[in-house]
Amino acid sequence: VTIKLSPEVDRMRLEEANYNKVQSGLFSGRFVSKIEYTPGVPSSDRNVDGKCTALVIEAGEYDLKALLSARKGMPLRGRALRDAAASAGQCIQAVHSSNLVWTDLKTENFIVIGNNNLNEEVNDVNGKMGLPGVKGIDLESVIPVRNNPIDYTPEAAPPEFARALLAGEAREFVLDYSYDMWSLGMMLFELSTGSPYFKKGSNVAKTVCADDFTVDVSSVPDAKLRDLIENCLSMDP
Repeated sequence: VTIKLSPEVDRMRLEEANYNKVQSGLFSGRFVSKIEYTPGVPSSDRNVDGKCTALVIEAGEYDLKALLSARKGMPLRGRALRDAAASAGQCIQAVHSSNLVWTDLKTENFIVIGNNNLNEEVNDVNGKMGLPGVKGIDLESVIPVRNNPIDYTPEAAPPEFARALLAGEAREFVLDYSYDMWSLGMMLFELSTGSPYFKKGSNVAKTVCADDFTVDVSSVPDAKLRDLIENCLSMDP
């Protein structure tokens, strides 16, 4: 198991509630299991004694970002890509059917459960082994639709949010399901090409808000997946 310990009681309470919502609805999604939630955890440190909350969840071996890094730019293919994409799709379905928006869908937030085959998967060029244990994690920034975000990841945020961010209105931005669809497109692009859409260190918000910015998914090898990603990355939500 993994124990998440934090003094941010409200954020931890929100995450615990979000796990309950997405795993008890019509579509449960493929998220890690929430095992225990304990507020007011005692500590030998007087400064934090009784002030931290513990969230115990199912542990993973590594996340998809780490897997891509270990593959040194080699994308996922075959069953491995289908398994990862299916997990992401089922997680979004569970979140949206609960009238929520994830706002933080990215490769780092999908881990592989019960699998010690990292070396084999790194060398599995065609994805024949698959990745059946991929599950979503980190629901502390999941917010009800048509509410305002409490956190964001620049690489996963859509152009309409980027415009609000540059205008100093990020906290007033009204969330819709299209936010997560853009994030899904970015994640699928990264998995299928081996690299994130935006280079590390680039100013993503300014880039997507530029008048001449257009989404280019020509490097995605599979035509059907390319069309799906292009639809997710629509500049007109």
